[in-house]
Amino acid sequence: MQPVPVQVLSLFSADGTPQPVRFRFEDPEHRLHTVRITQVVDVREVTFCGMEAYRFLCLSEEEGTAHLFELDYAIRSHRWRLRRRVY
Repeated sequence: MQPVPVQVLSLFSADGTPQPVRFRFEDPEHRLHTVRITQVVDVREVTFCGMEAYRFLCLSEEEGTAHLFELDYAIRSHRWRLRRRVY
């Protein structure tokens, strides 16, 4: 899966670190999906292609099933991307 641009509702801490709350993405059939994040499992700073970013490992529960997603937040461009769905 290639990283996909997503719309994210997030909160920012006093030091400027974002905390995603929910995100929305479009699937290949052009349907919109909204994912509510129940827990941020891990967050780390990464560098890819010379750009600094935060990588979030997010847990979501839907109808009793847990899903794990990786979201990237590019610090300079302020853009979010869905990197992959872990499970």
